[in-house]
Amino acid sequence: MDYQVSIIGGGVCGALAALYLGKAGIRTCLMDKGKPSLKLKDAHVGRTTSLNLFSIGALKELDIWSDIKSDAQEFKEIYVWDSEGSSSISFDSSEIARSNLGVIVHNQVMVEAIYSKLEKIPQVNILNETTLSKVDDLSEEIRIYTKSGEEISSELLIGADGSLSKVRDFSNISIRTWSYNQLAIVSSVKTEIPLAKTAFQIFTDTGPIALLPLARNPSISSLIWSTDEEYGKKILELDKSELEKELRLKTENKFGEIVFDQDINSFPLHQLHAKKFYKGRSVLIGDAAHTIHPLAGQGLNLGIADVVELTQQMVTAHRSGKNLYDENLLSSYSKKREPESYKMIALMEAFKRGFGSDDLLIKMGRNFAFNFADNIAPLKKRLIREAAGIT
Repeated sequence: MDYQVSIIGGGVCGALAALYLGKAGIRTCLMDKGKPSLKLKDAHVGRTTSLNLFSIGALKELDIWSDIKSDAQEFKEIYVWDSEGSSSISFDSSEIARSNLGVIVHNQVMVEAIYSKLEKIPQVNILNETTLSKVDDLSEEIRIYTKSGEEISSELLIGADGSLSKVRDFSNISIRTWSYNQLAIVSSVKTEIPLAKTAFQIFTDTGPIALLPLARNPSISSLIWSTDEEYGKKILELDKSELEKELRLKTENKFGEIVFDQDINSFPLHQLHAKKFYKGRSVLIGDAAHTIHPLAGQGLNLGIADVVELTQQMVTAHRSGKNLYDENLLSSYSKKREPESYKMIALMEAFKRGFGSDDLLIKMGRNFAFNFADNIAPLKKRLIREAAGIT
């Protein structure tokens, strides 16, 4: 057998899984259709993510956090307001006796830090620019085939290849999916009034807007603007200055002048989750298992929690001399992680429906919910701990 484990998908989740397994001495093949290990001239561009305290702990365990920390901006508060209502709520790290609730960091910064460790581990073989073409789940092994004609056998196959997962498709793992009928407009912006270590979430009549503080410049923040499809298509046709005016209007002038600092990108939003997280010798992690609305910034945190749960069980089995492919192991992983993803999916759907409604009673209910949560200390602490990933 060529490897003990093969991983398809070399993004953050796949690379982290390879690092966990490689450090434990498990022979691992990490394959990606692109070249995620390629270092960019500037890693502080493109997609950003919010890491909660659980995810930060996982990075510390792997000795990666020290390479990321200086490029990550911590946030001590999450401030949410409803532009269609009259209420707001603030979650502060001091309410749970923590110095912060998490950090905002560019994905590429994380990827480069992970690969700098991976490349030093002989148990991990990295195959870049290699595309999966077929999977055979056999009685004694799982065999994968690449478009370039390679055949690779292993005990177990991990799909970390995103929402359009080929591992999931080739393994015949069923999914449930639906469109949010929204577009995500993402970029970074310079605000006249800095965010001051606060992550802002604004619910508007056309969809939620997130502004997240970034490191290196207190005036630069990450923008995730989720809009109804029709409205989103219209505003993307505006010139840059008109789009900036619209964003300032939607954020109620709270941040003063707003100027786009990077290119503006957009993509449709949809929800997806696998009905089971494994089948045969194939198991899913990250976006291959679940894709959720970005409004709470929890997508990658869910994926990192998948990685930790699965690899811990695999490392324990390896140290006990057991097979890595074990029905009980995969079933245990699935039973622990599936409910967590369902919970987050349900929460995002409730937010989407609740804040996407023009019904007066629902608007009144939103105000009541904000005020209720803000004034009930135990409930508020629980919500803060959930957001920080330390439940």
